[in-house]
Amino acid sequence: MAKYKKPMPYPNKTCQWSYYMQAIEPNSHEINEAFPEYHPMWIIQSQRKTVSAEYFKLMREHILKMSRNECAAYLRVSVSTVRRWEAGSSAIPFVVFELLRVVSESINFKLSDKSWQGWFINHNGRLVSPDRGNLSFSPDELSFIRETHQIKAMYEIENRKMRAEIEPLRTELAALKAADPNDGVLNELKTIEAKLSEISAKVSPNKVVHIGNKSKTTESLLEIKAA
Repeated sequence: MAKYKKPMPYPNKTCQWSYYMQAIEPNSHEINEAFPEYHPMWIIQSQRKTVSAEYFKLMREHILKMSRNECAAYLRVSVSTVRRWEAGSSAIPFVVFELLRVVSESINFKLSDKSWQGWFINHNGRLVSPDRGNLSFSPDELSFIRETHQIKAMYEIENRKMRAEIEPLRTELAALKAADPNDGVLNELKTIEAKLSEISAKVSPNKVVHIGNKSKTTESLLEIKAA
């Protein structure tokens, strides 16, 4: 019968690597006892900062950018309580410190920046825009944003090329109109074009007579003879 191996009261190598890569010092004996070997990521992150009056104030003022009044209202405590915590005259409950830390590292806090005002992640995990109705993005769709901008840039380049080619034609057309205010030349060109289209429509393959390497329509031969 295999002998039961009691878990060691400290993180395993994988968790230690995670601590090392994030520059976090796992210094809580209680955590090691309660979570032997495996430390979930939320536990690892909870040990990132030391509970202290200095860091609490730093987190409130510079990370969360909250006034004492705002902080007190959010935590449902009095302003004087927050003042005592920051002065070091009263111990800061860990749950209070941890709550502010979790808020500061949450995606909802990051989306609270003014430039993201109104944006939120819905229950389906999609990032929702407040400006365009039901417009929302999945992570896969966002990953193609760069390609979409590249395609847009290609179309813009092609559009500029076409405009550059059309502009001389517009200038030429304007010159023709200026030379012939009554549009006589243009009307004559349109008449000729219409006659050519009419003649082309009358020509069919069964009316072609081949002579060596050349071909002429029977109607054309009759016209030549009549002339």
